[in-house]
Amino acid sequence: MPVPIGNYMVNREKVRLMTELSLFRRKNEPVFQITKYFRYDYIVWHMLLAGVRFTFCAGIVAALFVIFDSESFFYNINLSGIAETLEQYFFYYISGLVVYEIISFFIYRRRYDKARSLTRYYNTGLRRLARRFDYIDREQRS
Repeated sequence: MPVPIGNYMVNREKVRLMTELSLFRRKNEPVFQITKYFRYDYIVWHMLLAGVRFTFCAGIVAALFVIFDSESFFYNINLSGIAETLEQYFFYYISGLVVYEIISFFIYRRRYDKARSLTRYYNTGLRRLARRFDYIDREQRS
């Protein structure tokens, strides 16, 4: 229902819908940043970052292992023991990396899909607002 304010008529329902959409956009701003990417690009980029984070943490764990166990490491220096330890560590690293990447794939795919559905909801609201009130505005101008 239009309400006169000065020389203009303000439609309360239109203002309510516009405010609702504005609050939705402000509340979900990070979601709108996600949907700037293509799905594949977003998922691959975050999987790459997850791999780098995992590698960094694995390096820290290896350094801590060497530091805390350095005494026995230096007393028992033999090439076959070091090679066996590195081989075992590499196996654990690759296994952990594969599991971590699989988990991160599902997490980031779900995040992107959720962001996409929220964006669709927002766009539907905008279309509804435009369709509903474009007709009313045309009638008032005539």
